[in-house]
Amino acid sequence: MTKRILALMLAVILGIMPLAALADNFVPSRAVAYMDSHFTCGCSRGGTGTMIGRYGLITAAHNLYCHQHGKPLKYCNFYFGAKSANSCWYEYSGKFQYTVYETFQNGYDSQNDIGYVIFDYPVGKETGWFACIAGDDYTVDLESNHIYSYDGKRHLQSLSSVQHLYDSTQVYWNGYLSSSEGGPVYIWDEGADFPCLMAVYTSHDSDGNGYGRRLTQNVFNDMKADGAFN
Repeated sequence: MTKRILALMLAVILGIMPLAALADNFVPSRAVAYMDSHFTCGCSRGGTGTMIGRYGLITAAHNLYCHQHGKPLKYCNFYFGAKSANSCWYEYSGKFQYTVYETFQNGYDSQNDIGYVIFDYPVGKETGWFACIAGDDYTVDLESNHIYSYDGKRHLQSLSSVQHLYDSTQVYWNGYLSSSEGGPVYIWDEGADFPCLMAVYTSHDSDGNGYGRRLTQNVFNDMKADGAFN
């Protein structure tokens, strides 16, 4: 058993990482939603979000707040396990609450581009969910990671790379997906039974690097207090 797997098991025992849904038929892509977001300013965008409990979904803040005009969400429909514009595993268009850590009042800023949704209905019962952990610098740097992201036709794209620390809240890696942001940046060690989310995909640069906003302890604690992991 590797040091990484032992660390993840200890995190579950200490209550700093919720356990993933491990039904025999659990398919990780079904826990990843295409988000059809519409804002009060009239803008709309497609994004990606990930279930991290029965009620909680994590995503980039700019899928919940317009990063061009600093305006809040008007409504959003969620299509889990989408395969096309007309096909998905589960669709949710009901009530929810959301929290963001950046409202883009001064334009786009990636440093706190993270947010989460708490559904009124336990959507995770239908989709399953990822485990997640508030990673310290040791667990984040030089980790082999995987990224999911939907494209404009609601086809789920994937990428594997090695992530590096960028600053106290962000990671970066070589390569990016030119599709919707907000999807999971996760690890799945050989021998582990579940994927573990450590960041959300937020942006990329002209040099071909992708960036993710780390799941820091303050965000994890807020999600836990709001019942995301219930």
